[in-house]
Amino acid sequence: MFWLTRPPYIRWAVAAAIVVAALLWDLRGSVQILYPFASTAIAAGTPISDSQVVWRSIPEGAMEVPDLTDPIASRDVAAGEPIVPSAVSGVSLIPDGWWSVPVPLPSVAVPGTRVRLVGIETSFETDGIVVSVAGDELLSFSDSGLVAVPPAYAAVVAIASRDGTLIVLLDP
Repeated sequence: MFWLTRPPYIRWAVAAAIVVAALLWDLRGSVQILYPFASTAIAAGTPISDSQVVWRSIPEGAMEVPDLTDPIASRDVAAGEPIVPSAVSGVSLIPDGWWSVPVPLPSVAVPGTRVRLVGIETSFETDGIVVSVAGDELLSFSDSGLVAVPPAYAAVVAIASRDGTLIVLLDP
């Protein structure tokens, strides 16, 4: 006689307790922190100003917060992208007094890469630092990026770059 057996009240109570506990766990929410996002596109090597940063709430522990004391973008940061620690450097890529010159760069060059610039016709050699690389936009036909060079070589590097007589050697 199956209708004379007692219903499983204990199992129902345990199941109800688990559902209530899960509901309370979900309703408690998570701790939110403010995290920096780029409000506009930020080019590599440029200082990040307060006007280029918008703070949004994210769950705590989702991402490590970068150090934004005197921040400089170590790579290009698109508008709306979170500013992660790897995108921020505290040191400028360009040494004081150096000039940035447009130079044709190989596709493997990234900001911060050390290069050796050699002029064919004027026979000069100088060191440089890649500041930014060519854009990856669909309609961009230029392979030029910016390379920081000492002030004594800025003019000759610019002329050799324009004339196509400049050789760029990458530091391995």
